[in-house]
Parts: sequence; C-alpha cells; structure tokens
Amino acid sequence: TVHLPLSALSEDQQLAAMTSWADPFDMDAAMDSAEDDPLHVEVVKDMQDSPVPDPKQSGMCTIAFWDAISHLPSGSEVEVALVRLGVQSPADLRFITSQDLVAEGVAAVTARKLLAGQSVPLPAEALAVAAAPAPVPLKIAAAPAKAAPGHAVFSAEDTMKFLAKKGVLTAQRSDGQIFCSSFLGGSLLGWGCALTVVVAGGSAAVLAEAPGLLSLLTGAVFPVGLSMVLLSGSELLTGNFVTMALPAWTHPGVSKSQVVANTWRIWGISGAGNLAGSLFLAVTCFVLSIVPMGSPAATWLIALTVKKCALPLAIAVGKGACANWLVNVAIFQASSAHTSAAKIASLWLPVMTFVALGLEHSIANMFLLPLGMLLGADVSAFDIAANIVPVAIGNALGAIVFVAGVQRYSLLRNMVYSKSS
Repeated sequence: TVHLPLSALSEDQQLAAMTSWADPFDMDAAMDSAEDDPLHVEVVKDMQDSPVPDPKQSGMCTIAFWDAISHLPSGSEVEVALVRLGVQSPADLRFITSQDLVAEGVAAVTARKLLAGQSVPLPAEALAVAAAPAPVPLKIAAAPAKAAPGHAVFSAEDTMKFLAKKGVLTAQRSDGQIFCSSFLGGSLLGWGCALTVVVAGGSAAVLAEAPGLLSLLTGAVFPVGLSMVLLSGSELLTGNFVTMALPAWTHPGVSKSQVVANTWRIWGISGAGNLAGSLFLAVTCFVLSIVPMGSPAATWLIALTVKKCALPLAIAVGKGACANWLVNVAIFQASSAHTSAAKIASLWLPVMTFVALGLEHSIANMFLLPLGMLLGADVSAFDIAANIVPVAIGNALGAIVFVAGVQRYSLLRNMVYSKSS
C-alpha cells in the first residue's frame, strides 16, 4: 500500500487517525507542509577506490521506493537513517529492524510501518527471506553540522492541532492516572516556587533599593518549576484549561456532551491533584526548614502572602486571566519545539514576564500561601481560598478566551479533523 497524506483520507478515517494513541510527533499534518533539507553525507572509502553508488540512482532500487520514502512524515530523516544503515534497495530492508531505525532517529510508528510494507510499495523480493548473504553496508558518516536534517519547530497551526489532540488523549486516561500526574505537577511547580522564595526572598534586602531588579530575579527563577512539569509530562489545571477546551472546536466528531463531561472531569481531578501536591510540598518545605522561620526568605514570603490575600476580587480575577494567558502562550511555544533545551528556552520568557509583573497563578498560590501561613503570615485558610478561587476563575478565562478561543480561531478557523458529529 502507498502512504497517503491525511487530506486523502475520509473524514471518519481522519478522526480515527488523529485521536489514536500514535506518536504525536508522527503526524502527517505536522510534517507534510515542511520542506526537506538537502541530505549532506560524507562517504568513507573502504578498501577500494571505486565510487560509492548513489542509492537513488542505482539499479539496485526502484525510483518508486525512494519517492515514497520522501513523502513519509519526516521523510528526510528516514532517508538519512536508511543511508546510514546501508540500505541501497527495497530488498535491503530485510537486513534491518525497527530498533535500528529508531536508534537512527526515526519514529517508532514510522519504522514499524516501513518494515511491514504499509507505508511504501515494496516488491516481493523485499519481503522474502533471501538465501544470499547480506550485502556489506556502506560506511557513511554524517557531516558534523548537518547530520540529520529536520524541523526545529512545528508551525503555529500544527502546534495548535497537537494541543487539541492532547486534550482528546488526556480524556482517555483513567482518574487515577490524571490525579497522580496532577499531584506531581503541583509538587514540581512547588519546587520551582520554593527556589524562587529562597533566591528572590533571600536577596530582597540587598535589592531593596532596586525593586525592578528583584522582580526580574523573581521572574527569572520561577520558570524552573514549569520546565520540570512540562518535561516530565505532568498535569497542571492551568494548562488543561486550554487542552480540554480545544476539542469543542477542533473535534466535532466528539459529541458536545462528551466534551463537556470530559472537561469537567479532567478539571476537577487535575485541580484536586495539584492542590494535594502543592500542600504536600509546602508542608515538606516547612518541616525540613527549607525556608527557615525568621530568615529573610521567610519574611519576604510572609509579606507576599498577606499582600496576595488582600487583593480585591476583580483584581484577583484580572491578574489571574493575564497570568494564564502568558502561561499558555509559554506552553504553546514549548510544544512547538522538538528538543528539551528548545522547550525550556521557549517557555522561559512568557513565564518570567507574568511573574515579574506580579500576576496571579492559582497553582503557584496553592504552594506559596499555605507555606506563608505556616511561616507566620496573619492569614486564615479562608483568606487563602478567597485568593485561589477567583484567581483560578481568572486563569480559566484567560486560557479559554485568549488561547483556546482567539488564538485558535486565528490559526484554525475551520473544524480540522472531521465534520461529522
């Protein structure tokens, strides 16, 4: 069978393909529009001086085979991997395994389909077990700077599709998985908050005459927590505000009642898990004196706790909306990147901005305010709840209106997966 682009499938097939548990980075929509970089390889001569044949020009392979390879998702990466493994013709595929391809950077799904003959046309001899000895693979070394041409980022449209698909997949997870993932999310974000208190709070006295620098320092440290959350695959309620809302517009094949039920279930469980993880870490930091009572960091956090709990209702909602708008812009940018370093760099600036500007994040406050109360802040549990609830409402509004709503519409005006309900 010949690999088909997503647009060639029926609407039901598109919905099934985009809502399956496939590698999210192995999406046709994410790669079909990208242009392949030229392949740069350096041929290492072995014991003879005869020129190494070009696999695409050699009579040992078919033009149709290499043409089909070039149209695969991440086709340039597949070509590089095959050349590195010494594949000159379709028949040579019987000498490699899917693990070999994965080790060369090919997605597992693509590797399995390729070797099974589901993605490219393979002649009978390629699938038969040959009695002849295996050919000696070509020795090929990639040029240092262009070893595996690829795509550094998804386009904005493909990133939005990825986040929408993530919402559908999240709804398929069990309640226990979501709670545990959210517990870890609250805890990991709490570690970033604790570092912020120790570093920024401990420097507050020195920077008393330079409040702008103190705000910048606070913002520069805080993204450590969100980086850990994102790279560990953990859940935050503030991120789920977007991913669970998107399928209402992008997946009309999922009934509206199911979208609503999934949304409230995920929001409720992830919020409870975030709260449990944040409280657990706040108590842990207090018991272990990670922020010692009477220290400059503790004094700074106590003042911050009192200030946050005194915010008027409208201000809390407004600051919450602005904060989570920026947080989800950070998540959007990080989701477009393919490497850990790029993801961290992409999320750092928007998160630093919201913290430096003194905006409100409900999950961060689930850690900061209880720890401030334990350290001596003159606030009650009711005062803390009176901050977290309106801030969470603002977080939801900012994420849904500006990212799942306006930004999604600007990128994906039409239903993108199926028009059947």
